[in-house]
Amino acid sequence: MRPPFILAWEVTRVCNLACLHCRASAVKTRDPLELDTAEGKHLLHDLAKFGTRMVILSGGEPLMRPDIFELASYGSKIGLRMTLATNGSLITREKAIKIKDSGIARVSVSLDGVTAKVHDEFRGMPGAFDMALKGISILGSSGIPFQINTTVAAMNVHQMKSFPSFVKDLGAMAWHVFFLVPTGRGHSLEPAKIEEYREMLKGFFYVYKEARIECKATCAPQFYRLLKENKEPITTKGCLAGTGFGFVSSTGIVQPCGFLQIPCGDIREKPFAEIWSTSPTLINLRDESLLKGKCGSCEYKDVCGGCRARAYEVLGDYLEFDPICWY
Repeated sequence: MRPPFILAWEVTRVCNLACLHCRASAVKTRDPLELDTAEGKHLLHDLAKFGTRMVILSGGEPLMRPDIFELASYGSKIGLRMTLATNGSLITREKAIKIKDSGIARVSVSLDGVTAKVHDEFRGMPGAFDMALKGISILGSSGIPFQINTTVAAMNVHQMKSFPSFVKDLGAMAWHVFFLVPTGRGHSLEPAKIEEYREMLKGFFYVYKEARIECKATCAPQFYRLLKENKEPITTKGCLAGTGFGFVSSTGIVQPCGFLQIPCGDIREKPFAEIWSTSPTLINLRDESLLKGKCGSCEYKDVCGGCRARAYEVLGDYLEFDPICWY
């Protein structure tokens, strides 16, 4: 058992947008049970002591939390690599200065379309695309490293071929593609079909090989099988839920990842390290021999593992096969 190399902390569920695919089913008012500043710092201290290397300050929209830069500064000072995941709409010159001063190493901005029509529909607000681009421009001119995160579903899969050059022209250092997992509001969004998913990953493999920026597929573990089949170096497993990646909700509930919404423990009741080490769900996720169906018999389960969250949401069992897998 090792600590999660990366942990995403949902610092708040509050958001100024209403995205169709929102994992968190974000809301407009803060939960009174949200971890306060002192509890947040205690969590960061425990993570650093346990051996976690990187923390993603996520949401909701983390820039709507008043103490976000205090938390980021604290994490940076105790040796954590602090990153920020935002929709980009609230980034101003003043906030960019605070982002830089707080030690945040990288900012991810979500863009789900290369046109305003697609992105704004995805994000549930007219003008969201222009606000995100303005925020990205401010990050770039402020010298803050940023990446673009894109969620792929049926409504935007047709634009995926246009993204690499679009992202590169924005000055991003990376493009991370997230394949829709039907959690939160994402249940009502049509996912890409298996055939579309397969062709998308094959196309993404070409981009991965040829692009001059970092490209990463998330919630798409079959991509890592594709890498191995093509004798490409692999530095991570496809699905990291409960192994190299962990998640803490805004109210302190530990989950295997943000999409696999199974409560494993409460950091207000037990230290994070104890939850991570003793949760039956997390222990099961680390045992590949427990996988069922074709994931259980697959010779690539040590590389891919299938998306455990998608199996849980579609089939009701996080150890079942990944229903979007075409193999």
